[in-house]
Amino acid sequence: MKTISSLSLLLLFAACGPHHPAGPTVISLNYQQADIQKQFDTLYNYQQASPGVYKGFIEQALAICHGSGKDSVTQDVFSSMYLNLGSGQYDCVTTTVFRFPDGTITATGVFNLTPGDTIAPDHDFPITGGAAAYRNITGIYTRKYRNGVYHVELRYHSTNH
Repeated sequence: MKTISSLSLLLLFAACGPHHPAGPTVISLNYQQADIQKQFDTLYNYQQASPGVYKGFIEQALAICHGSGKDSVTQDVFSSMYLNLGSGQYDCVTTTVFRFPDGTITATGVFNLTPGDTIAPDHDFPITGGAAAYRNITGIYTRKYRNGVYHVELRYHSTNH
């Protein structure tokens, strides 16, 4: 009987021990300039800080993404870009929503852009939410631009227990 009690206690302690979470889920996507539809609007009624440099922009973009193994993946981007007169760069607050057939993943972050640059710098933004199949996730959205191709990685864990 002592053997069975000891074995039961051992199993109970093992079940209460630390759990090692599974590795993250990774979705890899890519797109090119031809996959992007853009719309820009100037803020402050077209007020310029200097020739060709506006005090702010709003950018909305839609990109058709490839490579996830899922059909019909789009990336919707909304950026507010305000000229920081101290640094001479735009402070860009960006929200990106990836739309998959089974739900959405949202990431939000900040980067700086030099007036005249047309491609945002590489960035890592925290995943701030998801819907449907991606509800209750946390992770990182990484975007890198290399040789005319935008490379995206969504690396996340489910927070469901």
